[in-house]
Amino acid sequence: MKVGFVIKKDCKRCALVVRKIEEMLPSDWVTVYDEETAKFLDVRHDPLEKMTADIIITVGGDGTVLRTINKCDVPVLGVNMGKLGFLSEVEIGEVEKSIYKLVRGEYRIEESERIKVIVNGEEIQHCTNEVVIHTNRVSKIRKFGLYVNSTFIDNIAADGVIVATPIGSTSYAYSTGGPILSPKINAMVVSYIAPFNVKIRPLVVSEDEEITINLRGKNQDCILIFDGHTEYPVSPDDDIRVRVSEKKARFVTLGSFYERMRRKLLRNVVN
Repeated sequence: MKVGFVIKKDCKRCALVVRKIEEMLPSDWVTVYDEETAKFLDVRHDPLEKMTADIIITVGGDGTVLRTINKCDVPVLGVNMGKLGFLSEVEIGEVEKSIYKLVRGEYRIEESERIKVIVNGEEIQHCTNEVVIHTNRVSKIRKFGLYVNSTFIDNIAADGVIVATPIGSTSYAYSTGGPILSPKINAMVVSYIAPFNVKIRPLVVSEDEEITINLRGKNQDCILIFDGHTEYPVSPDDDIRVRVSEKKARFVTLGSFYERMRRKLLRNVVN
């Protein structure tokens, strides 16, 4: 087994967790490291884009998981050093138990849908969680025209629109009142940030359908935000489309999605 390690940027504490995990791995397992990990552990590193491994263990938060998935096509197991960390399945207090389960082969590799964003016919980005179309000026509402398969759905006045994947339905879209989708469902969720019309509701769109969003009127410039990191400016002249991507996100999972949902999102719920 070949295991890669990726840590949160400038996190020495995360590198120390990597050392702890290394001690639990069988002696015949091979380990490789990204640049951030190598910086603290004084080992050779591979560029993340070129890292080859059977699995990658990330230590940090969901941002570290997303950065890894978006740059490297390897199944990821996340160790959470942040706050919520829904994509980072393993909490810091569960590292020993979880790594021994990994060593015993008591894990699954599960695929989850991603989406791709196309602007004016050009493929711009693949997203694991979501793309957000957001006003580029604070406190300035925008008007969005929403279409599915060229069929007009609604004109929405809001601060922004979110198109999320099933796994992304547990993130920003969830905070705007969107539904939680099982990662086994092949679909997209459309939800709205601070909509003027409170009666508007999130929409679930099938994987074989295309979402088009237009900016209505003058001075309606916005930004696209991909997985909470990369930004891309758009204007009313731009044609913005979102489809399910042919590229999948792959996660190493040790338990149940629904148990993780209860534990991390609902919390303090007892049977």
